[in-house]
Amino acid sequence: MATAGGSRSGVSRAAFALVAVVLVGCLGGGVSVAEIRRQKNVQVALRAKWAGTPLLLEASELLSKERRDYFWEFIGHWKELDKGSECLTAKCCAQKIVEDVRSFLSEPLASIFEFSLTLRSASPRLVLYKQLAEESLSSVPVKDDALEQISGSGAVEGTCCWVDTGNTLFFNSDDLHKWLEGSGKGATDSTGQPELFDFDHVYPRSNITAPVAIFYGAVGTKCFKELHVHLAEASKQGKVRYALRPVLPSGCQATSSFCGSIGAADAVTLSGYGVELALKNMEYKAMDDTAIKKGVALEDPKTEDLSQEVRGFIFSKILERKPELNAEIMSFRDYLLSSTVSDTLEVWELKDLGHQTAQRILHASDPLQSMQEINQNFPSVVSSLSRMKVDDSIKDEIIANQRMVPPGKSLMALNGALINIEDLDLYLLMDMVREELSLADQFIRLKLPQSAAHKILSAAPPAESNSFRVDFRSSHVHYLNNLEEDALYKRWRSNLNELLMPVYPGQMRYIRKNLFHAVYVFDPASACGAETIDTILSLHQDSVPVRFGIIMYSSRLINVIEENDGSKSDEDTSTLIMRLFLYIKETYSTQLAFQFLSDIHRLRNGGDDYSEEPVEVHHVEEAFVDSLLSGAKSHPQDVLLKLQKENLYKQEADENSRFVHKLGLYKLQCCLLMNGLVHEPNEDATMNAMNDELPRIQEQVYYGHIQSHTDVLEKFLSESSYKRYNPSITGKSTEKKRFVSLFASYHQEDSVLHDISYLHSHGSMLPTILCLYLVIYCQSSLVLKCIC
Repeated sequence: MATAGGSRSGVSRAAFALVAVVLVGCLGGGVSVAEIRRQKNVQVALRAKWAGTPLLLEASELLSKERRDYFWEFIGHWKELDKGSECLTAKCCAQKIVEDVRSFLSEPLASIFEFSLTLRSASPRLVLYKQLAEESLSSVPVKDDALEQISGSGAVEGTCCWVDTGNTLFFNSDDLHKWLEGSGKGATDSTGQPELFDFDHVYPRSNITAPVAIFYGAVGTKCFKELHVHLAEASKQGKVRYALRPVLPSGCQATSSFCGSIGAADAVTLSGYGVELALKNMEYKAMDDTAIKKGVALEDPKTEDLSQEVRGFIFSKILERKPELNAEIMSFRDYLLSSTVSDTLEVWELKDLGHQTAQRILHASDPLQSMQEINQNFPSVVSSLSRMKVDDSIKDEIIANQRMVPPGKSLMALNGALINIEDLDLYLLMDMVREELSLADQFIRLKLPQSAAHKILSAAPPAESNSFRVDFRSSHVHYLNNLEEDALYKRWRSNLNELLMPVYPGQMRYIRKNLFHAVYVFDPASACGAETIDTILSLHQDSVPVRFGIIMYSSRLINVIEENDGSKSDEDTSTLIMRLFLYIKETYSTQLAFQFLSDIHRLRNGGDDYSEEPVEVHHVEEAFVDSLLSGAKSHPQDVLLKLQKENLYKQEADENSRFVHKLGLYKLQCCLLMNGLVHEPNEDATMNAMNDELPRIQEQVYYGHIQSHTDVLEKFLSESSYKRYNPSITGKSTEKKRFVSLFASYHQEDSVLHDISYLHSHGSMLPTILCLYLVIYCQSSLVLKCIC
């Protein structure tokens, strides 16, 4: 019984459909085994069920992945029929194609190209083009005789190439020329034009408003050159938007050059697939071994080999010494012959087997080949591996690696970027390597040193905008609770391994550790601030395992700061609330201070609706009196008059607003910082932020980076955080990263900077920086400095 399986990603769904498995085995016939030795190995080939595709067209597709201009230049080289005419074999044509490609690519990229061409990785794309070509023929009405010539096996000259304009198919240059002359005279109906896709090859600098013409044909055929030249010239003149879909229809190999048809006749053999063969012998033999006649030896086909050594034993001599144990000795010999283990190993010899295997691979002249041999022939080499002396440096390195990668796990990285091994196949790996080499090639064209290019390639990818952490660590944060110290959480477990235990979806983990720091930034006099306070108290009352904190600010004071640098500011309601909050917190308790903020909303509205009306001073004073009435030593009104007269906590309240202005969070009005990550301040957003942050904490705990004594907030903010949140630059997760012009803030008219063109090195899409112009606006003067 044989089972074959394979997978492939990144291929068109249309090309996936048909895959055939061909199993070739050499089985012995009815011939004597002594005369013909039966072949033991099994040869397996996985072939695609679709028809073969030309190697020349596959090369053009692979080349287009580097640059679209390379595709058209390659097409221009091979449009002549006599190109490659000196080749008489497929090998010669393949070498000629690779030789031409090397003129476009650097040596590393050319090597990857040659390997990808051998894998036939571009064949599915050509199958997709072929299916689109069949749809093109069926969707546009043509004459029956022409259709028979096109789709039939006996294709003639002129039927292997055609141009689809949406409403009409053109099979010769004369009809195409007439249509091109007429297309530039009148408006074109865009509804009847054929659809273009991202993978289509559109001629460079084509007019996007011109009518679309899709050319189906194969470079190397007689009809290709004439139609291609007409369409390319019309595209340059802006008459048409020219797109090429490489297709070699069935039966058109005769009209193509020899190299242009190589690969079209043979089935495509797919590489990179593993095949598992599960073989089992279902034959059983029954023997009665209850009684053995004395003096009669058991029939053994291997008796003639008894004089040969078997795993250190010469059984002919053993039988001479112990003839009465004939049956037992022969059974032991059969066991040794059938055993797959070369030598018997004791348990203690397996202790360092993993270290010994790694050492053998590292010290080999070809580590990859050595690893393959050990992996495929492990039973036969395990004995020699177990006798190796392990170097202590190998042990130390393995122990250090296991701190990052748990034992038994596998990790693969490409220039520092982790790769999911479960979803990896040969084709995807080649695409990743090609992208890395292509990026490195662009850096080299910019004359960057190889060491600098390697550092850039190994740099961590830029974080998404929603993963920007704002460093809010300061004394301006007022926390409501502390999970590690408060008596309310004393019954909770403190073992961080609880985070790694499976739970029901959405179930919270109650651990006595400050893992989640939810800090809300708001104006206490706003409706958003009132809603935020109620959210905090509600979550805290429900014993949500989060440490809650707030940072308050005055919107009016921040407006004054932006207008005249805050030199003069009158006290407003928000500042008064912050001063009274600080007094209650330091004199009484933090819980009472938070309740005071909630009472302001209750007295203002008297219900659950959050009114947009501003908070009046008498609402604040009434809430302050109600909060202190039961536990105050003196009357709350006297305390209130004293605070207003002596301006107590005025400086602290103003510093709160200045701190929020420094962070740049005032533009959001109200927001939540979950361990520094910016979110909406409502209850649902808080729970979602916890769920988003949990996998990051679990990963850190799993690898031992977060332990019981680790300050989670300190760790996250010290590793990656920003001192200021600027949404104009970071944007949102759905927005594309963009740069903000600082010059536009001071100069609104058209500037000469708009007319500056970047200079590119030859063959590169990246700009070469010649000079850096630094423009500094200082009060009333403008300074321009050039750094070259």
